[in-house]
Amino acid sequence: MTLTVRLDESMATALAEHCAAHGTTKSRVVQQSLAAYLMTQTAAAAPRAKQHAPSAAFTAFEAAGLLGSADLGTAPADKAAVRRRVIGH
Repeated sequence: MTLTVRLDESMATALAEHCAAHGTTKSRVVQQSLAAYLMTQTAAAAPRAKQHAPSAAFTAFEAAGLLGSADLGTAPADKAAVRRRVIGH
């Protein structure tokens, strides 16, 4: 498809200088710019994902302080060490 775009003199000059400096064509710059624009517009118009309540497992891990980083000192971070931390045995 062919598309004609009217540019003012300053934008036409800036485009020509950019193409010469980067070894690309005006068509390629317009294609990339249009693709980036359409992607941002599509992303902005997309409905946001529904927020779901956290699962019971997530809530339990959060309450036990196991989300994020955990400082177990010098003890290994294997199942037994985590179990001792959570249960206290």
